[in-house]
Amino acid sequence: MKSRRLLAPLMGLALLLVSMGAQAIKPPMPRTKAQLAGTWVGPDAWGSVLRLELNSEGQGRLVVRILDSKDDLVVYKVVLTKININDLSFSVSPISKGAAHIALSGTNDSNAINLVRYLKDFGDGYGVRALLIRQSDLQSGLQDLKAAGPKLPARPAR
Repeated sequence: MKSRRLLAPLMGLALLLVSMGAQAIKPPMPRTKAQLAGTWVGPDAWGSVLRLELNSEGQGRLVVRILDSKDDLVVYKVVLTKININDLSFSVSPISKGAAHIALSGTNDSNAINLVRYLKDFGDGYGVRALLIRQSDLQSGLQDLKAAGPKLPARPAR
């Protein structure tokens, strides 16, 4: 009988603790335009290399080096128009002569931007995905890998 009287308060306490723990888990706050400012670089699914430069107001340019071209760079003016949690929307206008008409969107993860270029010149728009990371992170990571090269084992571990 005594155990039945204790059961209800214990169950209430357990539910309270579980609900408090669930409230403590919060998704990260969306990044602001100022936090996304900087230079982001990376390849796309077609092997092109992209460079996205944004200032603290979300304005900048996208430079694309097409894989098959020799030295041709395609340049677009971009404006980060909307941040919806982690979803990014851009307005895009070509700067380079002959640049394809594109739409641009993406998502921001903790250390990267997953960018999608929709090529409007191909009907409804073919989406080409790219993974961009901060240029400074890429440079320091490459330096670390280069420095570690002589220290790495010659044979893979078994």
